[in-house]
Amino acid sequence: MRILLVFSLALLSLLHQSLGQPAHRHGGHRHRARRALVQKRERLTISDAAIPEATEFPEVVIYVDQYGNPIRTATETVVYIPKVTTPPATSTTLPPLLPPASTFPVAVPPSAASSTASPTEAVESASKPSSKQQLSSAAPAVESTKTTPSSSPTQTSTFTPPDTSSSSSGLHGITYSPYKGNGNCKTAAEVDRDFSLFSKDYGVVRLYGVDCDQVSTVSQAAKKYGNKLFLGIFDISNVDSAIATMAAGLNYDWSVVDTVSVGNELVNNGGATVQQSLAALSEARTCLRAAGYQGPVVVVDTFVAVLSHPELCEQSDYCAVNVHPFFDPNTGAPEAGQFVDSITKDIRGKLTDPNKRIVVTETGWPWQGEPNGAAVPGLDHQSTAIASIRGAFSNNAADVFLFTAFNDLWKKAEPGTFMAEQFWGMEGRYSPCD
Repeated sequence: MRILLVFSLALLSLLHQSLGQPAHRHGGHRHRARRALVQKRERLTISDAAIPEATEFPEVVIYVDQYGNPIRTATETVVYIPKVTTPPATSTTLPPLLPPASTFPVAVPPSAASSTASPTEAVESASKPSSKQQLSSAAPAVESTKTTPSSSPTQTSTFTPPDTSSSSSGLHGITYSPYKGNGNCKTAAEVDRDFSLFSKDYGVVRLYGVDCDQVSTVSQAAKKYGNKLFLGIFDISNVDSAIATMAAGLNYDWSVVDTVSVGNELVNNGGATVQQSLAALSEARTCLRAAGYQGPVVVVDTFVAVLSHPELCEQSDYCAVNVHPFFDPNTGAPEAGQFVDSITKDIRGKLTDPNKRIVVTETGWPWQGEPNGAAVPGLDHQSTAIASIRGAFSNNAADVFLFTAFNDLWKKAEPGTFMAEQFWGMEGRYSPCD
């Protein structure tokens, strides 16, 4: 048995939420997080280039103070994650640090970033999400976007409607965050490196905002690796500006775009009323059509909000809903797929058109954190839950987006989300730039 020497870490006081489905922070940028060694009560995480795949087992750990003096010895569960080395980046321009976010989402009964100054910038003041149903992969609490010149470029070519072939493919979707663990924006080279690791396993890649020049960097990678994009307007108070940034980032070529969403869980977390969300949806659809995009435009919210307000689905081009079984304390990993399937059936029963397409735009399971009743984090539990969800969508894989491609170390672990906010990456995966 190996002996590990680690510095003692202050324990975070844990608060127990009485809400049936804690809020998963996906809408705001938080202070930087470090990844070399993360302690979560009885579990430690270590990245090691010599480890071929994620694994966990008990180890004897000797805690020492800052002077190297032993304090105590304990047996802890240690999670080893393979560390991927990144080749020298071809781009040396790094965006400035993001300002800290104000607040994060707070969930509702079960179901379920980085502001970088772009050239000519217009700051989008994002609503403070408080989603209780899930953990969204993230748009930062303050998002800056590039404004377009006073007059938009004259369009002389005919825009090609998006190819929706990926929506009918046998591949699931995946959510992706363009932020580094330290809060900086990922460069184009770093985004490309990320895509090289996960893109072949998924069809459509979901984004949440337009800051960090992410539409440009991610669309380049998507075209290179054969993916489609699910773009997002994070701040619905600046719809026209966000769409202008989108169009410019795509160079007015919408062929790689599968869907555009308006907001994320805003009704659920109190960031907007139903009427405000629907008004933003209408505005976005009009602006997008004028910019040349002819594909689906949707409002994304939690299943809790959609069941209460089915009009969010009725007026969207298809029903887009986030469903996180982990936030239901009565659902264990083996039942994750059954939970998601049951929720989609409940939603269908509320729709005027029972044949309308329903897409689960976020669902997953954390591999580290604190238990939520029967919902227990862990690598094995995550694997079981994801397999269960995949099984539930075996005939319509494109109708579910797994959360998320990599761990989100730019977020902050909090008791309200069972200290799991950062650890939803598929198979415990870290981005090479973290």
